[in-house]
Amino acid sequence: MTAPRIATIIPAYNSAGTIGKAIASAQSQQHAPDEIIVIDDGSTDDTAAIATTAGATVIRQANAGPAAARNAGIASTSAEWIALLDADDSWRPDRIARQLPLLDDDHLAVVYSGHHVANKTPPIPPERLDFDTLWERNRIPTSTVLLRRTAWEAIGGFDSARDLIGVEDYNLWLRLAHAGWRFAGVPARLVDYQPTDASLTSQTRRFATAELAQVNRVATALGLDPARLRAKEFVLYLEYGLELFYFRDLITAREFLQEAARRGPLPVKARLRLMASYLPFAAARAR
Repeated sequence: MTAPRIATIIPAYNSAGTIGKAIASAQSQQHAPDEIIVIDDGSTDDTAAIATTAGATVIRQANAGPAAARNAGIASTSAEWIALLDADDSWRPDRIARQLPLLDDDHLAVVYSGHHVANKTPPIPPERLDFDTLWERNRIPTSTVLLRRTAWEAIGGFDSARDLIGVEDYNLWLRLAHAGWRFAGVPARLVDYQPTDASLTSQTRRFATAELAQVNRVATALGLDPARLRAKEFVLYLEYGLELFYFRDLITAREFLQEAARRGPLPVKARLRLMASYLPFAAARAR
């Protein structure tokens, strides 16, 4: 088949330390994208200057979050497919080339792959995903995605609400899958991600709040069974409650585990953690 036009879209906020590497990884593709567009989302550092020097087209906007930045970038190009890339990620040289053979399915919205995270080995996503499997858990790393532009347009793009920052990609996958679009994966790790030094505890709290907001929004918008939403909330409150307990954020962990208990029976491990969150010695260790 004739290769379609592909635009790389990179939202960036104060990403001077990583944006050059991200752009270079797009430029070094065996099948190079036709455009590389960086959306500088209100940065106060040299992100825009570095991206311009590196050869990317730069769009500058007031800070509005990654969803709004991606929407602005996609709206600026006529490319048929959008290769998503975050400013702190980098592609392996065969990323686009490995995904191209899957693009001849007219009902396909998203092509994805596995990724590598420093000091971790995340599982490679299954080669096919649908709404039910995605509702269970987000299995798609954003920077591995080739996104069909017409699918993005059909469901109104990324939801740019501030309370979804961090899970705006997951929100889009769920809406696409519910609308009947197909997803296909390449069973390989094609992207590298280096976590930042930001506090793991604060990241966990932020993602927990964002994910709870987004499943409620999706359930309301798509008319899902309230029992299905309640079951999903139970899982989220339980998982994040245990994670916050591990990071010794005991007050928030207690709140999350209590919310989980309101939605279903806690497993033994969670009940013990909930009780331990009240103990003086646990509070002392949390300080």
